[in-house]
Amino acid sequence: MTAVKRTILGLCLVFAIGPANAWDSARLAVPVMVNGHVIPYSVFAIYVMPGSPISVGLVDATGGATVTFDGRAPDNESLEFVAPSTPGLSELEVTNKTTGETCLINVFTMVPATAVGKDGRLNGYRIDSYPSQPLRGLDIYLPPTGFVEVTHENQDVRVSPNFTLGEFLAKQKSDFPKYLVLRSSLLLKLENILATLNNEGHAVSDFVIMSGYRTPFYNRAIGNVQYSRHVWGGAADFYVDHAPADGKMDDLNGDGRIDRNDAVWLSNFINAMSQRGAFGPRIGGIGVYGSTSAHGPFVHVDVRGTRARW
Repeated sequence: MTAVKRTILGLCLVFAIGPANAWDSARLAVPVMVNGHVIPYSVFAIYVMPGSPISVGLVDATGGATVTFDGRAPDNESLEFVAPSTPGLSELEVTNKTTGETCLINVFTMVPATAVGKDGRLNGYRIDSYPSQPLRGLDIYLPPTGFVEVTHENQDVRVSPNFTLGEFLAKQKSDFPKYLVLRSSLLLKLENILATLNNEGHAVSDFVIMSGYRTPFYNRAIGNVQYSRHVWGGAADFYVDHAPADGKMDDLNGDGRIDRNDAVWLSNFINAMSQRGAFGPRIGGIGVYGSTSAHGPFVHVDVRGTRARW
């Protein structure tokens, strides 16, 4: 899959083009490291606070890299930058001097959470408040420090090779701008699952994200638990809709029916990956859901950092 750049309101946005049913399998020979995340893809995204540091490097530093941030080179050899002071989208480009590979990191500078008004809204978009006490005292349940602003123009920007920013928006009805929280580790996990399915002979173009981020307002409105990982941008409910692409889960187990057993098959596949150490120490949760009058079968995964199965 190729990419095309388009400048909108002074920002260079990157849109993937090509067949809608094509899985982007490209991987870097030498992964890039940005703020501690190992990124093996030619396109990815990170989410930072205004004025926060951005550190860049290669997993294998032999030969070094050329890095630009919105077209600017670093002032020294440290390959460190500072995020813009105002929210928006910036481009971080990393070129491996040895291999010639280029990685584009879409940097989303977030709107500080302090901008949420007393009415729980941010520029009219209803978020509401997060729990004052983190679950079991865990840092991953602290209120987010900022929110990614999603506009009509940037909703299709790639946050990883096979997923776009807008796919992870809460389903609540609202005009743009909208806001979300999204963890890079979740994108790495979803891409890992998608790649493993394809590499093991299961042709899957992408996943349908039924539910990504949920605002506390929306999460409460649908009756979900207060500490759902969706509310912190670390979970996704999804299904495979590849052959045929008909808006529902594929017959993954090959029994001629579309039902909960197909979600079980997918969850077992992901759990086997987990048992092989595919997700490292951050094992996370896996949940299986069957069909209701509102939806078909699907699977939940998250990056909570501990094992959970249901």
